[in-house]
Amino acid sequence: MEIEWKNRKRKREGKEGFPPLYTAEDATKCLKLFEPIEYSELVQIDENIIVRYNDAGHMLGSSIIEVWIKENGKTEKIVFTGDLGNNDIPLLDSPTMIETADYVVMESTYGNRIHMRNDDKAELFLNIVFDTIRKGGNVVIPSFAVR
Repeated sequence: MEIEWKNRKRKREGKEGFPPLYTAEDATKCLKLFEPIEYSELVQIDENIIVRYNDAGHMLGSSIIEVWIKENGKTEKIVFTGDLGNNDIPLLDSPTMIETADYVVMESTYGNRIHMRNDDKAELFLNIVFDTIRKGGNVVIPSFAVR
């Protein structure tokens, strides 16, 4: 869709269009190449690489990835993760605790903050809502969804 939009603009400018990088049909066909992998399952990629996906607890399906790489007779472990969830979140398991790693690559958006307990968040939220309503105001709750 994006290339169609760009090509319409290019056509108006008298320029030639670009072919799409891939089509919806290409995307559908590639699904045959996907394999489901369970959390904590060790997957041998080749004789030198093993991976394991663990629950990051951030959103449904989010993962922490452990990668063991053997090179020159030495094995090192690299751990990759984006956001990590908190403990005791309804609908989500707590993040898997990784015991060891030689290297860690991670997002650190909230790395300098200590999160409030869920009970404290609920109480704070309710106090804000009740106070706003008492003053005759409106409460707007932003949200998002991931497909």
